[in-house]
Amino acid sequence: MKLVYLIRIATLLLFSAYAQAKIAQIEPQALLDNIASQKISVILDVRSEQEFLQGHIQGALNIPYNQLIQHKALIEKYKTEDVVIYCRSGRRARIAYQTLQDLGFNQLMDLRGHINLWQALNFPLVTE
Repeated sequence: MKLVYLIRIATLLLFSAYAQAKIAQIEPQALLDNIASQKISVILDVRSEQEFLQGHIQGALNIPYNQLIQHKALIEKYKTEDVVIYCRSGRRARIAYQTLQDLGFNQLMDLRGHINLWQALNFPLVTE
């Protein structure tokens, strides 16, 4: 019983600290402009492969959020570059953001509204 209580407290503290952390965001229009001018180094789609194939932002690299550590070698070269992270609504991207911060990435940006807002704005998607 004490263990469950301690785990709940630790979880609450972890999420409280995370919620208070400032997460840099980029607006969808700014990302679209940056894609056109090739100013963004990496756009990281952390959704599943199936979701990615159904439609993704041009130039996005797909590594599901729960596989980032396994594919660390693929993304380490971008450690000091701008990396925009997105998923469907934001939950998986927040987890990926924290994972990448823990791996030493320091120029991370969260796409405001994620793919849901991107689609609502009728911005282009690549389908395969």
